[in-house]
Amino acid sequence: MKMPPREITWLWNALSNDGIDFDDCQLNSLVMRQQIAGHLTPKLIAALEHAKDTQFLSEDEFRGVAKDGRQPNWLVRKALQVVGERRLPQPLTTLPIRQQVIAIFDLWSARLSDKKMALIDLEYAWREHLQHDELFRWFKEEDEKSKCLMAWEWMKKHLPQQTRNEPPFASHSELLEFFDRHDATQGEKELYVFKIKRSWSTRKTRENSPNKKQYNFVLTNDVNAALDKLAKEHKLSRTKILEQLILNEAETGLHLGQMLHKA
Repeated sequence: MKMPPREITWLWNALSNDGIDFDDCQLNSLVMRQQIAGHLTPKLIAALEHAKDTQFLSEDEFRGVAKDGRQPNWLVRKALQVVGERRLPQPLTTLPIRQQVIAIFDLWSARLSDKKMALIDLEYAWREHLQHDELFRWFKEEDEKSKCLMAWEWMKKHLPQQTRNEPPFASHSELLEFFDRHDATQGEKELYVFKIKRSWSTRKTRENSPNKKQYNFVLTNDVNAALDKLAKEHKLSRTKILEQLILNEAETGLHLGQMLHKA
């Protein structure tokens, strides 16, 4: 039986809805075609011809859908949201990714004009989505793999629900694909990138300062105010002021020794 993949997909769906059980195989395989051929009737063929006229967008209207890559994968997920489905039926997932996009529209019970408008809206939304890629350009620069691996660790720690069942990303392209699969807002993405960059900066500072170690301690309000005053007067950081005070005291012992002696 020689039929285009779109017609095979429609027939599989119609027969499945009528209760026909098919073998677990690829949708456009010889086995599937033979099984469909065994159930063809003049009535079913007439229904297919009617669907082609009233339910199928033209091939030309799908010209903006890429053959592979990020765009058709994103379109599949978004198109499922439009038609109110959570996932594709298993046989449809065996189709090439572009054919999956087309199948979702072909099987959607909606007016042809609504399908056309939905496809136009999705293609526009994809172009808008691409504009957010600029936010992640920093990851593609020097140390791409290290930056992306650290971003993955940060996401896994702070957003465990989003990273669950996701493969780790170790490249700029994989990072983009991760965010293609998750509906984070622009503001959320900006916050994630800001915090990841800050973590990266902290890590690099530690790596470049092997003789330094971070300490956390509590200061009273009066001491904090005095430290801020000294830093402002001498135009130095709080850390630098503390370093100088401690080193000077260690070298001269002028103040701490006298204070302890008086005590």
